[in-house]
Amino acid sequence: KELPENIEAFFTRDYNMIHPGHKHPGVQGGFIVIKPNMEYFEEYKKVILEGDFRSGAGWAGKYGGYFGAQQVQGLCSYFFDGLHPGSAVELNRCNYNSMNDNPIGEIYSGKDKGSFKCHDGKEECEDCRKTDIANVKSAHFTVCQKPWICSGGTVDERSDAGTLCRNFHKKWFSIRKHFDESREQLDPHLMENVNFYNDIFLGYCAQAGEEHYKPVVL
Repeated sequence: KELPENIEAFFTRDYNMIHPGHKHPGVQGGFIVIKPNMEYFEEYKKVILEGDFRSGAGWAGKYGGYFGAQQVQGLCSYFFDGLHPGSAVELNRCNYNSMNDNPIGEIYSGKDKGSFKCHDGKEECEDCRKTDIANVKSAHFTVCQKPWICSGGTVDERSDAGTLCRNFHKKWFSIRKHFDESREQLDPHLMENVNFYNDIFLGYCAQAGEEHYKPVVL
């Protein structure tokens, strides 16, 4: 797809929040890169103050119907798709802001009720769960859960989340370990008497639950 001559924003979309076939999917609020533009900023504020958000339908009666629609996820979709079409670029959600999401959703109404289609409306679904972590530029810990929750179920090999969640957590905890080493605060006995996915959590999780996470020493 040809890029716009003038790019005002980069973002990914949150296809998991919509039913397949939704005409105006929202922007994923966890990753938005915006070029400073005071004219756009003043217009953005004006849109908010006007408040043309219609319950159940969204901004201007079109951009909504999903989680976060009244706020940034729907507002940015309305602003860049409705008011300034062609001014922003949607990035591949498997590479940027990756959530390791299931690309397929069920149809709940109409002639295709009960069938399954791609959330993004395409004929072929790109399954981000099969992405090599080397090709992921940034991760969004939603489906994979936050690392400090110490969710063994998410990283278990039998989990539907698959290999990528394991790799996300393993990478996060390796960065945590490097951070401790750089501050000379790495506990040499970190993994002693701990046997909870040590290959992933590296000893920072004694067992499942946020209360069993070893916090950063400030």
